[in-house]
Amino acid sequence: MDIEQNDDTMKEILMDDQKAVKKAGKRKGCLVRFLIMMIFLFTVLLGFILIQQYLLDLEAEAIVRAARTATAMEKAVIDAQLEEAIPATQEAVEFTRTPSPAPTEDSLMMRTATVAAQLTDVAAFQSAITPEP
Repeated sequence: MDIEQNDDTMKEILMDDQKAVKKAGKRKGCLVRFLIMMIFLFTVLLGFILIQQYLLDLEAEAIVRAARTATAMEKAVIDAQLEEAIPATQEAVEFTRTPSPAPTEDSLMMRTATVAAQLTDVAAFQSAITPEP
């Protein structure tokens, strides 16, 4: 009888220990899961904000460039009108032009000259000062 009582007591002690281990493990696991989930949500939210900010920056840059291009086009039209009006009121001034060099047969040299002229035009356009929209 004493042995059975000891067995029952041992089983009760083991069951109590198992319950204590399960409670402690679940609480810790729940907290860890909650922290991991919060970190994941924070990372996703931050990534979303950064992507939206990048897209807004691209859109703003496109709007500003479009406005600058539009004002540059208007300025070019006004300058063309002024150039037409000025020779009519002033005496025509003749400029002496230097003769252009003879065309070359070297295709690489022609390509280099073409690219240089295009880059010069682009640089002149970019350096043109336009009023901010």
